[in-house]
Amino acid sequence: MTRLLITTIALVAAANTASAQSLATEVRNATRSEFTASTPVTAEEHMQVARRAASSGAYDVARREYRIAAVLQRESGQLATEATYGLIQVLYAQAANDEAVFELDHLALDAAKQADFETEARVRADAIWLKAEAGDMKGARKDARRLNAIVRTGALSTGTQEYVSARVR
Repeated sequence: MTRLLITTIALVAAANTASAQSLATEVRNATRSEFTASTPVTAEEHMQVARRAASSGAYDVARREYRIAAVLQRESGQLATEATYGLIQVLYAQAANDEAVFELDHLALDAAKQADFETEARVRADAIWLKAEAGDMKGARKDARRLNAIVRTGALSTGTQEYVSARVR
């Protein structure tokens, strides 16, 4: 757990200062070799390793690889939706719901900054569900207010409207 905390802090610091690729090199360990023959460099390669690790139950490896992929995507100006959702699934499987909520909130803010209302609406709908499940009704209500504002704009696709509706009944 301490190692994960240190790695998480290092990843956050790397997103703001150092190159994520050099950080990714520093956090590698032997367990990754179980899931790939080569050293991943791109976000997609890290996500492939994470998917294989998660499907094998190696959640700590999957967690680390998804985090690295998210940092790489953010550094390149992309919205880290796929990497973050992979990470959230792993966190939920590990019953790390507080951490999953933190990641959802981070992705929602990133989506809002990029005016990606489709992604923000889906993320907030998921955050409402997870926060309500964890008993954080105040946080769930805050997300619900923002989600309602997004829905009222009329900017959401039918698919996203249906997803949101099904998720926050």
